[in-house]
Formats: sequence, C-alpha cells, structure tokens
Amino acid sequence: MEKWQIELYGTPLWLLKTSAAVLAASAVILFFAAKTRFGKEFRYILRLCLNAENSLKIFAVVVLMMILLLTEIRLNVLSTFMSNGLYSSMQDMDVNAFWVFAAMNAGVVLMRTFNGVINDFLDQSLAIKWSEKLNAVLVSRWLSGKNYYRLQMRRHAPDNIDQRIQQDAQDFIKSTIEFIRGMLNSVVSSLEFAFVLWGLAGILTVFGYDIPRGIVWFVFIFVILATFIAMWIGNPLIRYNYENEKLNGDYRYALIRVRDHAESVAFYSGEAREQQALGSRFAAIIKNRWRIARQSVGLSGFNDMFSSGVQLLPIILQAPRLFAGQIKIGDIQQTVQSFARLQKALSFFRLFYEDFTAYRARLDRLHGFLLSTESQHAAQTPQTETVSDGLRLENLTLYRSNGDVLLSGINAEIGSGGSLLIKGPSGCGKTSLLRALAGLWPFGATGFVAKPDNSAVMFVPQRPYTPQGSLREAVCYPGISADTAALETSMQQCRLGHLIENLDKTDDWQHRLSPGELQRIAFVRILLTRPKIILLDEATAALDEATEAQLYQTVRHTLPQSVIVSIGHRSTLNAFHDAHLEVAAVENCG
Repeated sequence: MEKWQIELYGTPLWLLKTSAAVLAASAVILFFAAKTRFGKEFRYILRLCLNAENSLKIFAVVVLMMILLLTEIRLNVLSTFMSNGLYSSMQDMDVNAFWVFAAMNAGVVLMRTFNGVINDFLDQSLAIKWSEKLNAVLVSRWLSGKNYYRLQMRRHAPDNIDQRIQQDAQDFIKSTIEFIRGMLNSVVSSLEFAFVLWGLAGILTVFGYDIPRGIVWFVFIFVILATFIAMWIGNPLIRYNYENEKLNGDYRYALIRVRDHAESVAFYSGEAREQQALGSRFAAIIKNRWRIARQSVGLSGFNDMFSSGVQLLPIILQAPRLFAGQIKIGDIQQTVQSFARLQKALSFFRLFYEDFTAYRARLDRLHGFLLSTESQHAAQTPQTETVSDGLRLENLTLYRSNGDVLLSGINAEIGSGGSLLIKGPSGCGKTSLLRALAGLWPFGATGFVAKPDNSAVMFVPQRPYTPQGSLREAVCYPGISADTAALETSMQQCRLGHLIENLDKTDDWQHRLSPGELQRIAFVRILLTRPKIILLDEATAALDEATEAQLYQTVRHTLPQSVIVSIGHRSTLNAFHDAHLEVAAVENCG
C-alpha cells in the first residue's frame, strides 16, 4: 500500500488512540496546573458553574468537541497526502491518478467543512450555556447577603463590578474556549505534522555538517526560540491590559454618573467641571493605550517578521533533493503544507500570547470579585433578641470603617404603636443608626437590640428606588402583593391619585417622577406592606408640610401598632412622635 492509503485506512484506530492519549494527558496537565495560581483561579470559577446534574453532559460535549477537533487535524494530515498525489500525478502525466486524487481532495474538503460547522455550533452552544450559568453565579453572589451594598461601603471593594459581570465574564468564556481549542490543536498538530515532515525530510547540511531530518529539528528549535522571545516582549501587556479594563470601567462609570445626575449638573452649570473630570479619566486611558500600543507593535512586528520569514524555507531546504531526483513536486508541496501547519501549530502560544495577557487580566478580575463576595464579614454585631413587637436599644455603639467609635451609648425603648424622632448634626451617625437597626451597618456594632424579625422592618431612604418597568411594578417593588383596589386606595391616601391611570405604563420612573412623588410612593409601600417597624430617613424632606402631616397621620391611622422611627430636621415632625433622641456630635464627626 502507498503512504496515503496507510494513513487513510489507519484513521479510525488513530482517532481512538489519540483520543485516549489526549484524555490521559489532559488529566495529568490539569492535576499539575491546578497547583498554580492560574489553575487555582480557573478551577475556582469553573467549580461554581458545575454541579452533579450538568457535569456529565458538559463532559460529553467537551469529549465530542475534542473528537471533532482531532478529526479536523486528521483530515488536514490526509489533505497533505492527497495534495502530494495530485501534484505527483501531474508531474507523471497520469490522468487517471489525477482525477482520483482530485476527487479525494474534494471529499476531504467537504468533510472538513461539515466537521467545522458542527464544531463551530458546539463551540457557540457551550459558550451560551456557560455564559448563562456564570452570569447566574455572578449576579447571585453579588446580590446574596446584600453584597452589592456591603461592597459599595468598603474602601477596597472591587472596581466596576458591572463591567466584571457583563463584559469580563463573556470575554473570559470566549477566550477560554479559543485557548483550550488552540492549545489542543497546537500540541496534536505539532506531533502529527512532525511525523509527516519526518517522513519527507532528508539530510540537511549546515556549515558542512549533515543533520538527518534536519528540517524537522530546524522548525522546532526556531519556533520554540521565537515563542520565548515573544513571551518576553509581551510580558508587560498583562499589567497594561489589566489597567485598561479598570480605566475603561472607571470612565464608563463617570459617564453614567453624569447621566444619572444630569439635573444637578445642569442646575450647577457644572459642564466645564464634568468635562475636565471626564477628560482626565480619558487621558489616563489614552496614556495606558500608548503603552499597550508600543508593546503590541513590538510583539506583532516580531510575529509578522517571523511568520513571513519562514514561508520560503521549506522550498529552499527541499529544492536540492528535488534537483537530485530524490523527491517529486508532490513531495515539495506536501513539505510546504506540513511545514506551514507545523509552524502554525508551534506558533500558537507565541501568537496567542497577546490575547492571553488580556485573558489573564479578566480571570484575575472575575476571581477577585467572586472572592470578595464570599469574604467573611468579621465586624462585630450587637446581641439581638427577636420580639413580636416594639423596639429596645441598650448601650448600642456603632463603629467606623477604621474601628473608631461613631455613636455610643444609644438607649431607647419604644412600645407597640410608639414613635421616636432622632435629631442631631448632619453626618454624626443618624442614618448609620437606622442602617444598624435594619441590619445594614457593615463596620460593626455592640450592645443589645430587641426588635421583630428583619422581614417585619422597613427602611425608607430619602430618595426611594424604583425599578425599570411599569408604574405598578415600581410602586409594588420588590414583590408586594396587592390587588388593584388596595393599590389605588393607598395611592389616593398618599396624594398620588393623578398617577393611577399610568399604573400599566412603562417608563423610567426613577427619573420621570419628582423627588416628592418618589417619597409618596415609599409611603404607599408602607401602607401595602404593613411592617411592624418603619425606619424613615428624612423620608418627607421633599414634601410640603401639609402632605407630610397627612402621610404620618395616614400611617398612624392605618398601622396603629407599628413602631415609627424617623430622622428629620423639621420642627413640624415633633407632633408625630412620642419620644425624641438627640444624637450628640462626637469627635471626627463628618
């Protein structure tokens, strides 16, 4: 049998042996890679996306993708033999052999195309499924345990979390599939085409020395040396790409802040100041991009010079043997193809290195974010007791992020249906006290608190939040169950009757409604939720005194057993509270 026949008939056994070898080698590589920092971070993220239910399915898909990739490599190898026969038949003027090899070449091309389509579909399917799972993990970890709030309060919180969840995760998945596929293709193709080239290579004479199979040794040494040089040139790109992700995220966040506070900026005529701040952030991006450009140009220039410089080498190295009649034109063609594929396979790590630097930065950012969501909150918590109603505080002390005392010695006792007004200088911890009562203070507290369960406590900030969607969804946030009649009645009681006709209209209500309307919506939520403890943080500051009085009276009449704790500076609030707590200024008060 001829060489091409041996290769063709041996394909099924080759696929079986190579698949087993790849699986075994992958297990060994994963074992040792798991001990590196990169491996630990990757395994940490991957483990969060796997469970007993989907692991077997994913493993089956990955194995199928591996077999399809090996099939593609094998078809590429067979293609070189078919091309050899095609060109050799033309040199020998063998018409019948020419058409046989032409048909086989066409068959290989069709099979390779079909194989590639299936592989591409599996790649995208895996990316979509993985994206769906990883996004669910990231969002769940961000929202669980109020991490979205705690991370915002921390000094050294991960930057641009929205970018990490949306952009970094998608790019990480795409690059992972490309990297693993490229690495496997590189290793197997290198071995396969090295064997092909080994069979085609003769003696290479260098400076008077004869080197058997020299062309094979030449390409291996040349490409490996070039890979190390490329890695040395591109190493700073890891840090630069990490900075690029961070700086772009900061700039995007600054743009969003201007949009979200457009009215305030307009009233202050702060355009020049905002332009200066945005320009400064963008200048940092440009400065870092110049660093990336300089390093990337050096790396890509080296890669292009190397890739272009080796294209003629196989012809030059094999030409003496052709002239000596030792090989045919078909052997030259197969040598060129095999040399090109071997060089490309060996160059994968060199060519992919620039992308890998950005990939490494994304992995660091995702891993850092996920770690921050599971870090233990070591802050002290006061001794608590869950009671059916009322509120009691004994020697409650709050601490700042640096450990200093913010508030100390807070004592209060409010029975069912009672109310407390907290006053004091701005910045001295009044809102922090309400956060502590709602279980939101992240920096530690000591003392004793007796109150109903947190599910029966409602915190109302000065500017309430409304989600995107219909007005009905905005009023009933986050999941208030209320029939239309009860909802409309509560809106009438809170002077929002003019909005009833818009309940099913979708709009950006957070910006469409006035601050006063948003505060009245918060009171609608109080009436519908009927909490046992209501914490109001200047919740009527945007309202006129008459509306403020009506809302307090409505809440007291509708919820006679609820405890109301308010923060406010208006003297008009005194009439709606049974007790008063003056929070004295302490040192370091902001």
